[in-house]
Amino acid sequence: MLLYGDSGSAKNAVHLLFNGEKVRPNQATPNPDISPVRKLVGEPVAVIPTADLLRMKLSSWRLKDQVHVQVMDAAGLITPAVQSSLTESLQARLQHVRETE
Repeated sequence: MLLYGDSGSAKNAVHLLFNGEKVRPNQATPNPDISPVRKLVGEPVAVIPTADLLRMKLSSWRLKDQVHVQVMDAAGLITPAVQSSLTESLQARLQHVRETE
């Protein structure tokens, strides 16, 4: 975690997540290997693929991650192709999020 500013609060920090590692021991799966996609938004930027972000959110499984999944789903980002790329346990979590909206 990289803290910046005078607050010294984790709320204002940059959190670093590493491919293939779990953030917490109870995380369902390790963070996926991410292959950023280059997008042109004025200048080229690296963007995480939706499927990778969804796997990270479903694996972490905090309340705020579940809310992020709801927003992604409402925006139509979780396509059948993205959903089919999930493991059975993560598909079950996605189904839970959808049932509890």
